[in-house]
Amino acid sequence: MTPDAELAAVRALRLVGKHDDHLVAASDLVVRFPDHAGAQIEAAYAHDRAGAERIAIRHYEAAYQLGVPAYERRRFVVGYGSTLRNVGRADDAVAVLAQAVAEDPDYPALAAFLALALHAAGHPRAALAAMIGCALDAARPDAFDGYERALSEYERALLKPITKP
Repeated sequence: MTPDAELAAVRALRLVGKHDDHLVAASDLVVRFPDHAGAQIEAAYAHDRAGAERIAIRHYEAAYQLGVPAYERRRFVVGYGSTLRNVGRADDAVAVLAQAVAEDPDYPALAAFLALALHAAGHPRAALAAMIGCALDAARPDAFDGYERALSEYERALLKPITKP
């Protein structure tokens, strides 16, 4: 079986919720194909799901270096950034997620996880602004009952430096 065929079988385990089997299969796959970005991604996801975030980070970083396929990029960056934050690397999470938001501003999950990373990195005003922006982008029309403009102004104000009287 080719690496891509084996990868598809491993991915299928994750997608149907067989997480224990996925962890075993992904761990085996990445040992046999360490230079395959997809194998590294599945190993990252499996370890992340199992709560082994420090192991997951090694696989996320290997996949990042190998090149994440475009079809996987959104999900990958959210997972990678979130896991960086969870292991205490909030500044790295901000860098990864901010770059992703700049490249793909139409995906609200990136902005939401950026907000969490900003908060963890000690930037509560920027975090709140990011979350307001995310909410405004994701909300259905008139979800804020006409207060969209006001919320947009608060978002912008939060991003301005604080001035002392």
